[in-house]
Amino acid sequence: MSNSPPKLLVGLALLYWGYLTGHLSAAIPAALLLESKSILNIRWDFKYESYIKAWHLCVLCAVLIAMISWIDGMRAGKIHTLFVWAPFVFLPMELAQRFGKAKNIPLSTFSFFARRQMLRDIEQGRKITPRLFNTGYPYISIVILATAKASRHDLFHYIGLSILIGICLYAYTKNNGRRPLAWACAFILLLALSWLGQWSMFKIRHHYRGGGQQVTLNQTMSATETRTNIGRLGRIKQNPNIVWRMKVHDGPTPKLLRSATYNRYSRAMWAYSYRKSDDIGNDYDEMGYRGSTSAATVEGERDIRWFSEGNPKLSDTAPISIIGEVNAKIREHPLPIPDRFVAIGDLDVEAYIECSTLGTIRMANPNYNVVEYATWLGNLSNTEEAPSELLDANLNLDLSIPVSERDAVQRICTQLDLYNPSLSTSDKIKRIKNLFIDDFTYSTHLTTPRFDRGKRQSSISLFLEDSRTGHCEYFATATTLILRAAGIPSRYCIGYAVNERAKAKGEWVMRGLHAHAWSRVWIEPNAANGITSGKWIDVDLTPPSWQSMEAAITDGWRRRLADWWQLTREDFLIWRTREANKTRVFYVVAAILSLVAIWVGGRLWSSRQRNTDSIHNPYQRPKNAPYTPLHKLEPFIAKKIGRRQTGTPLCEWLHGLLLLESTSRHALEKILLPAIRLHSAIRFDPVESGSEKHQELMDLSRRLKQQIKHYPPYK
Repeated sequence: MSNSPPKLLVGLALLYWGYLTGHLSAAIPAALLLESKSILNIRWDFKYESYIKAWHLCVLCAVLIAMISWIDGMRAGKIHTLFVWAPFVFLPMELAQRFGKAKNIPLSTFSFFARRQMLRDIEQGRKITPRLFNTGYPYISIVILATAKASRHDLFHYIGLSILIGICLYAYTKNNGRRPLAWACAFILLLALSWLGQWSMFKIRHHYRGGGQQVTLNQTMSATETRTNIGRLGRIKQNPNIVWRMKVHDGPTPKLLRSATYNRYSRAMWAYSYRKSDDIGNDYDEMGYRGSTSAATVEGERDIRWFSEGNPKLSDTAPISIIGEVNAKIREHPLPIPDRFVAIGDLDVEAYIECSTLGTIRMANPNYNVVEYATWLGNLSNTEEAPSELLDANLNLDLSIPVSERDAVQRICTQLDLYNPSLSTSDKIKRIKNLFIDDFTYSTHLTTPRFDRGKRQSSISLFLEDSRTGHCEYFATATTLILRAAGIPSRYCIGYAVNERAKAKGEWVMRGLHAHAWSRVWIEPNAANGITSGKWIDVDLTPPSWQSMEAAITDGWRRRLADWWQLTREDFLIWRTREANKTRVFYVVAAILSLVAIWVGGRLWSSRQRNTDSIHNPYQRPKNAPYTPLHKLEPFIAKKIGRRQTGTPLCEWLHGLLLLESTSRHALEKILLPAIRLHSAIRFDPVESGSEKHQELMDLSRRLKQQIKHYPPYK
């Protein structure tokens, strides 16, 4: 591909990219810089080594963009999303192509091994024929692909893509001889393939994402619902990467960190359902969330927020601080908190924190992917509302049981004598715990269960009465439903178990394989036991063997190296995002970029040259000289071989047509050479300047114009 694109096409593609990606402020300067080639009369005589340096600069830009994105919290598995910045990565190469005097660049510029082979051939005296190409159309293709990566699946993107592809195809075929019918067929086929490809990619993406279904144990944590793996066969995948870290500054270490709580179960999915009642305050919205009542309260230099009506008494030092990575694209991301949580602090001042009636804390649109926050504890949690006093299990969500699970759950309650009014809540919990320890097995690899004929059984029913094998989601769901059947308000929780301590920094780490599920149970006031007010407590009845089974996954030097790399990156990001360090980082990066820009700009300015190729002195025909049909054809021929300079005879200049690459050179010679002889005779021999000769030369000129009509224009 040796042709360069027409004027304004690259600038139009960049503006289209900036519009779709939301980066018009960056696209406009880049488009003006590239299109200034037509205005500025400055060029550089770049050597082969200069183009190699421009390519190295492109690689450096790609590395810097990847590093900055990685520091900002992007995971290595999503590095492909950085292709949206490909137009700026390859911008140095396109600038070198446009402002260099060479029309084409050797293809070996982009390959280290090809360059080594070429140098070896030169040293050994072998003939080399490097392949040359112009980067114009490949750069436009990169810009178009970047828009496809960044844009949404909508009609506007397809229309813009079709227009750009049509212009590129039209300009390229114009330079290489265009046949309208062939161009139209190629354009229609290209549009159809583009639409089919876009539709296929959308379907494939939708198929593999499966509408948001989980593939790992408790990894997809939402504040409103969680789709469990109950009923899923095979081995459950577990991620050994560190998700959260916890530092305990004062007091005991909590055994569980709660991310979200749910109160409605249906078909292997737990959800948060909110019903407005008289015993709940009016400060909750229609979704059952409320903001922190003191979000603007700042004590000293710390931003501390709580959700109680009164101001809780907080110590100067928060007993627990938590560090972890969140998804900045999720509107409400749940934050793990310990039991007896009363306040949260040290988050970004602009971060919006909400709390549900079940005590789930979520943060809306975090500025950074890695957050660090402090938590304060009290005697009782001030974020969880007491259960409803409704006795009807269909209206009281803390007592409701799905119809499909009711029979099996009631049979377990009868077996354990949980309907006995003399049993306390603690006694009932102990009986369920003993049942699970004695008769049940923990496993993340589930096989096909056995179904009894004539009996409708759900996954929980099979778990309780048949297989008696499952993971924490089975045990937590069964515990919650059994306690509800026994008249005890209960809820389902997901979060992390705290059972691994990092020796290097003295922190507790929570990995993906530490994701856990348990129950949140209401304890009524009991004067005999010294409980003056009701409270919610964590009840985890999963057999303890699950912790030892997951510990083996974290062994090995590769896992330790990956952990060190992740923790170092998170610590650096937290350091960089603190207000005291933002200014320092900005000045250091700005100084480095300024020095590089000054150095490159100085070298380019000192080696600049005037673009003499675009300055032609047109030939001035002498006065009173005969004017032939070939003179009339001269402006048209100049578009194919360039303007005739002063002092160049017309006949000599016309021979330049024979130097053009064409498969019809023999036919061109049959027309051009007789036309040149007639022109010379009319021009210099008055005897031959009759009307017949003029008519003959006019016919030859007409045939010559028709012959070279489809030749590519002069560059």
